[in-house]
Amino acid sequence: MRIFISGATSGIGRELAQQYAAPGVTLGLAGRRVDRLEEAAAGVRERGGTAHTYPLDVSDREACAQAARDFVAAAGGVDLVIANAGMGCTDRLETGDAGPQAKLLTVNVLGVVHTLLPFVPTMIAQQSGQLVAVASVAGFRAMPWHTAYCASKTAVQELMAGYGMQLEEHGIRLTTINPGFVVSEITDSNDFYMPFLLTTEKACQKIRRAIRRKKRVYTFPWQMAWFGRPLVRLAPRWLIKKVSPRPGKRAP
Repeated sequence: MRIFISGATSGIGRELAQQYAAPGVTLGLAGRRVDRLEEAAAGVRERGGTAHTYPLDVSDREACAQAARDFVAAAGGVDLVIANAGMGCTDRLETGDAGPQAKLLTVNVLGVVHTLLPFVPTMIAQQSGQLVAVASVAGFRAMPWHTAYCASKTAVQELMAGYGMQLEEHGIRLTTINPGFVVSEITDSNDFYMPFLLTTEKACQKIRRAIRRKKRVYTFPWQMAWFGRPLVRLAPRWLIKKVSPRPGKRAP
């Protein structure tokens, strides 16, 4: 199996790489931090897998395109691409500075586009392949103090839905993953209460199962899938504001 993963230096991306690593599996690992990228690659090789590293920022469109070309050439094709790289930030509207939100939207939205699309021609030629994007339950509705992050994940959900309809005739399957709170560098920096927080290992086991089953959309944990989405969509505006995670509200 030939798998390319962005955001492979930490969190979900790194854990997925380690879980997929096995003899006969070729992994392309992309990320910004070279030292952590090499550590992740070493872990893959220890498990018998083959690892190729691509130091890059997913906001760099040409770097992503070159990485895709290099990986396809090295692996002889591609079976699975996981666009996992992302970032979070709390909206500080009172500062008037659009920079943090512009960076977040570039990484979280265009980063997915930059990661996935360069592999499409190869998958069309193969008439097979699977494209996966890690979105979030945060994409179900905008929440104050986290509006840019929520909007970025909504955009990913809609991109994947549209891409899926367009590419299915070529034998390409698309999967959108909507995790709740998962232990990662993003959640480590959150200063608010996070219900149903999952370990990275457990979350990645669930993600791999959804990918293996070729689900179009997979939301977890089950509390978010069964109750979170409908309640959030139907909840009145005042309630959304009341329950939205505010900076400084982490539970003891």
